[in-house]
Amino acid sequence: MANEYGNDFVVLTDEDGREIEFELLGSVDCDGITYVGLVEQFDDPQAQLESDGQLVVLKAIEDDSGEEIFVTIDSEELAKVLPLLEEALGEEYDIDDESEE
Repeated sequence: MANEYGNDFVVLTDEDGREIEFELLGSVDCDGITYVGLVEQFDDPQAQLESDGQLVVLKAIEDDSGEEIFVTIDSEELAKVLPLLEEALGEEYDIDDESEE
């Protein structure tokens, strides 16, 4: 979700305990659930250029303590949400839909 002061970044921890930084490109609400679109960021500019820039879509939920966390979604949920997210991001970003190839 880009704001007027710059882009938002989040650090997520994968299942191996590795911390990965992502740029939060935007979000959409679908059926009362918020979904976010993220792109991995790299410290090395060359690694950033060589990255495929794959969009990662996660669901935002509250954990037991009330803190917002991001969780993976299944392919059925992705199929429902991805067109909404691509439409929302399409005005600001060039989205290449690999499923059309």
